[in-house]
Amino acid sequence: MTDIKTLQKLLHCLDEYMKRTGKREIDEMEANIELARVGLLNDEAPHPGRPLREILMRLRDSNHLPENIRQIYGQWKIRISSTIAKAPMFFQFQCD
Repeated sequence: MTDIKTLQKLLHCLDEYMKRTGKREIDEMEANIELARVGLLNDEAPHPGRPLREILMRLRDSNHLPENIRQIYGQWKIRISSTIAKAPMFFQFQCD
């Protein structure tokens, strides 16, 4: 199981990558390529993105998946962490 410090390191690296490239969201294959480039997580040539997918599936199954990561139709999407609200917004719309 991936511990919290390792996960935070991976997400920080991906945030820096998205800030540098001007992207707000990437998929698991692009994320795993970047993590392999910096030496944090190896990638598999025959199955690109598989190591990261396995980590994300374990986090999803244990209900520890961060808010900025979601799975849509079998593809994982990772958003930059700065797009996540830091506190819940109550009473966003007020009625008179």
